[in-house]
Amino acid sequence: MNQEIQQKDQIMVLIHQPKNHPWTEIQMAHEPTTHQKNKEFKEKYLSSCFDETYNLSNQEIKEWWNLRVELYSLYSHEDENCVKRIKGLWYLLTETELQEIRNQKWTEFGFQQADPTTDFRGGGVQSLDDITNFVSEYKDTLVKEMCKPQNDFYFAASSINVTFFIKRYFHLQEQLDQRDVKEIADRVALKNFCRLLVKEDNLWKKLHQLILTDLFNEWVALKKRRPETTIMDYGPVLERVKHKTKRTFSSRLFGNLKQLIEFYQSQ
Repeated sequence: MNQEIQQKDQIMVLIHQPKNHPWTEIQMAHEPTTHQKNKEFKEKYLSSCFDETYNLSNQEIKEWWNLRVELYSLYSHEDENCVKRIKGLWYLLTETELQEIRNQKWTEFGFQQADPTTDFRGGGVQSLDDITNFVSEYKDTLVKEMCKPQNDFYFAASSINVTFFIKRYFHLQEQLDQRDVKEIADRVALKNFCRLLVKEDNLWKKLHQLILTDLFNEWVALKKRRPETTIMDYGPVLERVKHKTKRTFSSRLFGNLKQLIEFYQSQ
């Protein structure tokens, strides 16, 4: 999953190297346990009466585990690749070289403080890569709008929130169990996600871009309707976008990403 990001006069490669992880080959040959335990009564006991179940195919299982391993890496100042990534993001945003990671200007792009790396605790390295991908494609359009002070939209923090939501919802966060059942994808939703992982290149990237863009549009629409809107209203907007995503993936099985996006945008 190495990715090339076009900069002004050069190409930056997001290097995804093999990572250490705690899962055995036996574990990775099976569906995620949380998906197995999510079966409802009719699928658990009456599956023979229906033509379709939501069990994952061998290829879907493989793609899901490949992604989980990919997402396992945490951000670390000691990791040279992590430092290269953050410097690459700075260059994309400012077209200047980053001398020290701590810089107050990061907050202008929606990070919570001068050291942006503290924001990556939940989403890991993937949350940094997602911001980088988004900036690479939309720097002069959406990113510019998202970072305008009058919009009060924390671009980087919002991107990280979307990354964390996708990771958790599709059972990819570490240490999930049955207590999280209301927060994670049901059988239909995870089957949809894994089917699309097999069929669609760069699914994660496209899904992240779809949700982040929609979150911004919802936020701007609210501010137009209610000029008195403050950052205190951000949480409910984020929750609405999450529920919209959940309704989409849980509604039915989609044949391709185009169908899913059309359904999402019709709500």
